[in-house]
Amino acid sequence: MKIYRNTPDLLVAERVPLLLAIGLFGFVMAFVTPGVLLVFAGEWLGLAFGTLGGGLGIAAMCVFVERLQVILDAAAQTATIRRRTMLGHRETTLPLVELVRATTESTTSSGKSRQRLFRPTLVLDDGTGAGEILHPITEVFSSGTGAARLVAAINDWLAASRSQSQPA
Repeated sequence: MKIYRNTPDLLVAERVPLLLAIGLFGFVMAFVTPGVLLVFAGEWLGLAFGTLGGGLGIAAMCVFVERLQVILDAAAQTATIRRRTMLGHRETTLPLVELVRATTESTTSSGKSRQRLFRPTLVLDDGTGAGEILHPITEVFSSGTGAARLVAAINDWLAASRSQSQPA
């Protein structure tokens, strides 16, 4: 995820899978365009070709293309996670005072490569003092350093925000 704004009052991180969306759109067009041309040429098999191939690409876009935004707002005292797909929009707002820290969860991929995968997670106080609640920012585990960078940015922002709000 890319950090778009990092001020003492506001942290905004966002992931927009633009290359994936463009690639899937190209996949859809690779089936729909010949299908339409075949239909205009009188071959009704082109309708099935365009519908099945294009439908698979659109279904993949609906599942895999998600805009994810994390907003930590010191003024509103909220942590907001926004997800937008082609099918809808979900927004989760959590009280900032319950946010203890951010961490990464990890798993191992299946298959021969057995690669380590990570996802950023918010750690919330359960309110009883007995434990913590893990709230994943995204449902998807991925490789690379993106999760670690986001976790570091959130923890740094929380530390700076809390040090400013405490009296000297």
